Amino acid sequence: MDLMEQLDKKGIREFFSKGWMTHDAMWFYHCLQELGAEQANRINKAAVKSMTAIEIQRIMKLMGRGSGPVQTFEELKEIIDSTYKLIQPEFMKLYYDFPEKNVFRGGFHECFAYEGVKKFGMIDIYQCGIVTRVQGWLDGIGVPYKMIPEFNGCLMHSTGKCEIEFGFSLK
Repeated sequence: MDLMEQLDKKGIREFFSKGWMTHDAMWFYHCLQELGAEQANRINKAAVKSMTAIEIQRIMKLMGRGSGPVQTFEELKEIIDSTYKLIQPEFMKLYYDFPEKNVFRGGFHECFAYEGVKKFGMIDIYQCGIVTRVQGWLDGIGVPYKMIPEFNGCLMHSTGKCEIEFGFSLK
């Protein structure tokens, strides 16, 4: 039986995404146990930022884009849309849109990270790594942004809603 031949692209993405997210959760949990909340959050965010700078360059390469700067909002929209279509498994109940020029909005109706961290009893000390991933993509392609709201912690926990806007000044 050739499992790779039996699975479709969606099934493969789901499998590898769940594996990655399980590793991420267990890694964070064990760092928290060994090092405490402050260091675990700091190390987690640093690791995510480092990984996403590489991840977005790989995605840009898959898209056939050169390493030149992103000039227009239309280019950025294509990059963001391609990135989410590539990496977003079904269990990540996220949404995003571009409500106007130079605005990217995204969030969760249900957040897998919030639910997972809450199960571990660590939601009061958790610093969102998902938003750090998006920031890392934007930093990795050199696109300045303003994030609203700026926050620490977990928006779902502190406000009952997770929605963030990124504003840009592109052509």
